[in-house]
Amino acid sequence: MRIPVYSFRVDYVTRYSAFNPLLLFAQKYVFAPNEQCSVRKCYASAIILIESGKGLLELNGTSFELQPGSLVYIAASSVHRWMADAQEPMVQRCVYFDWQHVDRPAFQYQRDYFCSIEACREELISPHPTIELNEVIHSPNIQLWMSYFNALTPPPEILSYRNPWDRLQYNGAFQTFLHQYVAAALKDGARDPRISRILDRIEQETYESCERNLYDWASEQGLKKSRFHVLFKANTGCSPNEYVKRLQFHRIAEQLVCTNLSITDMASKHGFSSIHYFSKAFRLATGMSPTEYRNKYGAAY
Repeated sequence: MRIPVYSFRVDYVTRYSAFNPLLLFAQKYVFAPNEQCSVRKCYASAIILIESGKGLLELNGTSFELQPGSLVYIAASSVHRWMADAQEPMVQRCVYFDWQHVDRPAFQYQRDYFCSIEACREELISPHPTIELNEVIHSPNIQLWMSYFNALTPPPEILSYRNPWDRLQYNGAFQTFLHQYVAAALKDGARDPRISRILDRIEQETYESCERNLYDWASEQGLKKSRFHVLFKANTGCSPNEYVKRLQFHRIAEQLVCTNLSITDMASKHGFSSIHYFSKAFRLATGMSPTEYRNKYGAAY
């Protein structure tokens, strides 16, 4: 990977962006049968995964039927209401965030971020970047997305503390998640269709297949290596190899939770030469060792 090297005679252009997405809170919400919330707005933006169950979302005048694997984007100040199914009520994984920092010193609880339409205060609404995202998409790989939510959701014991250093790990995991989500949810025309087809292929293939065939798939789309790298990063926020590597570790996280495969066998399955190297690489990607991750999240499945 090429990196910029600064010296006395060499300098590089830097680009300022007012948008620096910040995780506010994340949670799992279990609806009761027929549960409904009132029509409301949220000062922050939200991404919600339907983990299980069914329900209905009314969002800015449009109704969406939701099922397991639905991923919902609710932009800040959007008018919305949730309605759970009577027989199979929804279970949601939610993350609320600001695209750009908004000072809200009076907010102490999660409920402070929600308000009625009439009571909404414009100065507290998080600004939105100039990207167009689909409000609802569907992914068949629920466990993969749940592994993202597991990594970005702070445990209850740190929720009441405002020490920013405790939250660095979770905000970092959130920004990685947001890269992946934006790549999946961009509206047609906002993403290069050739990159969309390659991303769909990556989602379906194994890590080893991606490593071997990634540039062949680009070539099939008429893209040379250098152009492929430029377009891929513009559409996803990271290089092709970084994207595939991140996806590999989220798949490993999924298998740690959903299978009984030993850590040693899992390291071998994913091509790591030693369990030490596997554990080190997994900790670097998730902030936890494979054993810690399995112990923390395995009981939830």
